[in-house]
Amino acid sequence: MREFKTRKPSGRASFPLMLLAGQEGTGKTWAAVEATGMESVDRAFFIEVGESQADAYGAVPGADFEIIEHDGTIRNIREALQWAAAQEPAEGKFNLLIIDSMTQIWQLLQDNGQQEANRRARRKGKPVPEDGVRLSMDLWNQIKDVWNGILHQCRQFHGPVLLTSRLELVTAMDDKGNPTRDKQWKIQAEKNLPYNCQVVLQARAPRQWTMTKIATTVPELQLPVGGEMQFNDFSVAKLLTSMGIGADAEATTFVETRPDGEFDEEKIREEERARQEEEAQRRKSYVSKQAQGLMDAEKNRDMDKLSGALRYYQKQGDGQLVDMAKDTIQRLRKTQAAEAQQNVQTVLDGEVVEEQNTEAA
Repeated sequence: MREFKTRKPSGRASFPLMLLAGQEGTGKTWAAVEATGMESVDRAFFIEVGESQADAYGAVPGADFEIIEHDGTIRNIREALQWAAAQEPAEGKFNLLIIDSMTQIWQLLQDNGQQEANRRARRKGKPVPEDGVRLSMDLWNQIKDVWNGILHQCRQFHGPVLLTSRLELVTAMDDKGNPTRDKQWKIQAEKNLPYNCQVVLQARAPRQWTMTKIATTVPELQLPVGGEMQFNDFSVAKLLTSMGIGADAEATTFVETRPDGEFDEEKIREEERARQEEEAQRRKSYVSKQAQGLMDAEKNRDMDKLSGALRYYQKQGDGQLVDMAKDTIQRLRKTQAAEAQQNVQTVLDGEVVEEQNTEAA
């Protein structure tokens, strides 16, 4: 059986992924860069994707961040994320990362997928409509894989990660996909982004923040199921402090799941064969050890030990060893009987010799 390492929980909060979603001009990026002036922040990195105001946000009071330059490709953006995660903060502080915006990263991934779909169609001599060829399932899977890879990189960053996205009020759809009269707020990014973040805040109007999700053990910050919390004077710094996020915060305990061929029939058969071979080898070794013990007891004429072994094997229901113990006991009994007979014969032979000697005298 495989051994596993265990540990006690530290009780400290982990660095969160915080999603700041808002309509255009509601202050989502402003709120993010404000946090870069926190005393506990060593270096703050700003990765701008599809936006154009990174330099201007340097004028936000207290803001102190570094813009990571890239060439606009997914590959180079991911390299920038990797570089940022490798930067060690000063002792007693943590680094902070801002990505502005995840809406544009999601769109860029779809653009890459569309480009490949169109390229495949042209290679096959098929016409490409103005709005592009419909993306195949394998391309959507690749898009999702890269998206999840980006989120995994964010989790590896040793500090809070602030993600921005656009927020829109859209028509709600019913279970059949038909529009209704209701409206709902929708985050413009991959649909699972809110589920992958520990904190989700929405700016539905300028500087008016509503928290729709938080994963925390702080009672005052916990939301009822389906509930929300509105802030009159919101700041990322205040929220992080209230959550207990400091330099001693833990890295995320998230473990990325990955397919391992669990349902691969051939793999299952191979593993079963390997398990059976291992079990057979283990059984062979055990039986060999027990057999040696029975032989030693037989050699030492230890009937008590053999009888005890027989009772133990019977209790375990181990038929093979029961038979071996019975055979050993039977051999020892025959040996003892033969020896006893030999002793009797020796005594008789001695008496006969003595009588003969007496008569001769």
